[in-house]
Amino acid sequence: MALKPLEGVRVLDLCFLPPGGYCTVQLADLGADVLRIESPGLAGQPSLVVGEPGLSRGKRSMTLDLRHERGNEVLRRLVLAADVLVENMMPGRMEARGFGYRQAVEAGSRIIWCSITGFGQTGPYADRAGHDLSYAGHAGLLAALAPDGPWHPATMLSVPVGAMLATTGVLAALAERERTGQGCQLDISLADATTWLLAGNTTALTDRFMRIPESPDRRTYACSDGRFVSVAAAEPRTWAALCKGLDVPDLAESLGATGDEAHAVAGRLAAIFAQRPAAEWIELLGPLGAAVNAVNRGREVVEDPHNRARGTTVRVSDRDVPANPIRVVDADGSHSWTALDEPPLVGQHTDAALAHAGFTSDEVAELRGQGVV
Repeated sequence: MALKPLEGVRVLDLCFLPPGGYCTVQLADLGADVLRIESPGLAGQPSLVVGEPGLSRGKRSMTLDLRHERGNEVLRRLVLAADVLVENMMPGRMEARGFGYRQAVEAGSRIIWCSITGFGQTGPYADRAGHDLSYAGHAGLLAALAPDGPWHPATMLSVPVGAMLATTGVLAALAERERTGQGCQLDISLADATTWLLAGNTTALTDRFMRIPESPDRRTYACSDGRFVSVAAAEPRTWAALCKGLDVPDLAESLGATGDEAHAVAGRLAAIFAQRPAAEWIELLGPLGAAVNAVNRGREVVEDPHNRARGTTVRVSDRDVPANPIRVVDADGSHSWTALDEPPLVGQHTDAALAHAGFTSDEVAELRGQGVV
């Protein structure tokens, strides 16, 4: 594959938080030239999003003080030379500073301006502060995950799904611009995106919430090495395979058992799984179609043989990070679109970025002398 889908698309990344970082690293993986705009005070440091090389790889970096009186002047020229801008400011903040989407349109830009915020650009909560937990709770996801609550997730939920939908929006807007010649502003709310996760279980939006129950055929079991396996043998075929693999043919008719019978079946399975390490159970039961998999933790995700074979993680800056999950298979074979470039140093590409936007070497020197870049 000679070219990636977004090669030639120029993206300005004004984000300093993970939602924008997740979005723009996907765009970089797809071939876009992503240029991070960062504070001159950070020049020379590694360009990282909350310390994560996985969200900064494959990008370029320039410095620009957006609070400087000439900051908007420089940003305006950068926008006119770009296709997409991604930002995570509070609603209206950039326009109040003198250069937001409205001013970009007035300047003649066809930019696709992607605004990622917690609660969106409109509505009574638009100006509220929050974090991932705020949006997951507001959206109904926390209650859907743990109806008996309270529950505190140990990793982010709203942020990555919101970022993925932002990427989807950018791709759709680029296609629309090809037809109409017009750009647009994308209003991406992390809270809205998280509620969208419930589209396949809309009873979560009613007072008659239907939860997926824990049962002998759908639960986790502890193994002899302290690891767990997940069992999801909820259909007759997978349940039969599980009973065969565990040598308990008398339980073949117990699928769907409830009450005391279900408790007894689960107890028997727990005792059996406790006799061997997780890897042995996976090797034995996996080929039978019993829907049994490891509950991986930490390094086990990286070292899992399936993940190694598919390249689910890659090595960047001496750290394992998730690869882009989008794969493409064409006449030339299978390809991964993961950009493996190391995160740049802050400001590493300032001169080149300004030159592309039409700044002369004398103008660049003047901007440096005034502390604008």
